[in-house]
Amino acid sequence: MENSFIESQKVKQAWIIVLMITVTIFSIINYVQMPASFSSIAPLVIIFIANLILIALKLNTKINKQGIYFQLFPFQFKYNEISWNDVLTIEVRKYKPIREYGGWGYRFSFKNGKAYNISGNMGLQIVLKNGDKILIGTQKPDELMEFLNNN
Repeated sequence: MENSFIESQKVKQAWIIVLMITVTIFSIINYVQMPASFSSIAPLVIIFIANLILIALKLNTKINKQGIYFQLFPFQFKYNEISWNDVLTIEVRKYKPIREYGGWGYRFSFKNGKAYNISGNMGLQIVLKNGDKILIGTQKPDELMEFLNNN
């Protein structure tokens, strides 16, 4: 492998952004209408933190001759590393996020293993020699497949 595959994904789905804005507006209206108390401030603080997390949420993937590296920021500050020596099989595949993993983000399924995804239904399925399964979502399945086939 002479070069690297690099992908960085952020939350860009319009419905999530509209939902974030709507909930924030209703929370602010509720806060303004209620007397200042912990019960009126707490939802606003929680929504503010959730919005910050969604804005910062980023799935970074790097693949090179040493291995596969991925990070779901802000939940992981360092990259997870998978050495090629630990990989049994690898493929780019279509999957069903809700049915197979219960949605997007960092997910775990006893049957399907771990998933790290932001959106969509395409991912890099990795099966390790120890039997662990990891799926890393991608918005560039054709580019990723081409990279893996050529390297």
